[in-house]
Amino acid sequence: MYTSTIGKIFLNAYNKRYNASYSAESFFKEIYIPLFFDHPKYMMTAGNSPLENPKLSWEDMIKGKKPFETPERRTERISKMYDKIANETASDTIARGYAVADDTAGTSGQKTSIITKDNKDSIYLSWIGEGLAIGVSGGVSILFDHESILLDIYDGWKFYRQWLENMSMLKGNQINTWNGQWITHRYDREYDKFDPMFGYNPLTSTDNTNEVFSIPTIGWVKVLLKISSYFPENNLIGYLYNIGQTNTTIGFIPFDLSGIRKPNEFYKKIFGEAYLNQHRKQIEDLYGTAYGIRSICQLGSVGVRAMEPKDIKSYLPTTKGVKKIAIKEETQKINFNTYLIWIIAMLNNEKLWELSQNAAKLLLQYEAGAGKAKKDRTNHVNTLLESTSSKQFLQNMIPLIEEFGEEKAAFEELGKIVHTMPKDNFPYFNTLIRFQYALLNN
Repeated sequence: MYTSTIGKIFLNAYNKRYNASYSAESFFKEIYIPLFFDHPKYMMTAGNSPLENPKLSWEDMIKGKKPFETPERRTERISKMYDKIANETASDTIARGYAVADDTAGTSGQKTSIITKDNKDSIYLSWIGEGLAIGVSGGVSILFDHESILLDIYDGWKFYRQWLENMSMLKGNQINTWNGQWITHRYDREYDKFDPMFGYNPLTSTDNTNEVFSIPTIGWVKVLLKISSYFPENNLIGYLYNIGQTNTTIGFIPFDLSGIRKPNEFYKKIFGEAYLNQHRKQIEDLYGTAYGIRSICQLGSVGVRAMEPKDIKSYLPTTKGVKKIAIKEETQKINFNTYLIWIIAMLNNEKLWELSQNAAKLLLQYEAGAGKAKKDRTNHVNTLLESTSSKQFLQNMIPLIEEFGEEKAAFEELGKIVHTMPKDNFPYFNTLIRFQYALLNN
């Protein structure tokens, strides 16, 4: 049903942008159907409607083993579609995202005994709205009610049609997947409005023979990073769902754009924009990999916590101990810096970067002044960094203070910081020190 709402928001924005006066029906018949369905390759599946092609293999059709549908057969299907809409209500099978007529079917939810007005516009708008969904990995589509985003997605429709027409090896029915790739490209820093397709090539071979190509599904992080960097808004509401043999509704999820862009903002401050841009792909590939999109929605909102890198938890202190941090190559250094930045963004405290770095320098200074007893001091440092609680950390600091009296004040300041910080923050702060120690030691 929300597909109709999105379709209406888009159509009002479209008419305003182009000074047009399309109704839901006229836009559907004059623009949407010719673009999406009046070609051998459709831009999206058509569900239980007359528009749906017979179940044929894309590989067979693209490789010429079976023919595409004839223009006459397509015209017949489109005509049947119009007739079906004229004789059904929005609550029946023809509308996208609505329940089916059969009460026992897997998609028979959202049924009501309340008599509602037979609004044909809702049917047309549901198709338009479904074409504006952004498909992301995890089998989920996202609908945003943001006019500019919807219009920018629409701008990509014509390019997908061009690709389907010009690339004989490209399979169809991937408009939502295309939308995800397109909008990420559209909001990229290097997007060229005078040459919109410059640098854009998300295709991948489906069978490793380079005979059939498809558009891979993009991760939600990349989509939201680009949206958050392009728009100044701090919050955006998305509707997450999936339409398949069984419709799945996750619901309305707040996206905290300020939290999503926060790690990169800290990256710029600490390492500089040039470093971020140089390693941007590797850095952004790490974000948000700890959970799938369905899991992060259970957090209630999607922000900086959802950006958690996949492997960072293995480095946090637990009751079983801590994982040793060792840097053997440059890529690990970039990974560790990214972990550090995410922790600082999570704690929302830029000062912790300097504090943790100073603590790491202090520990290295303590080791360097050991002389023949360096092994003992290294053991003391390792014991300190392996602390799993703030109380244990403070206790393990005592031998260092006793042996390194000239820096007693610095150790006392570190102890004060650990003692006064929230207990939940200690594992993150200790991990910051351990990463800084490893980076400096390397």
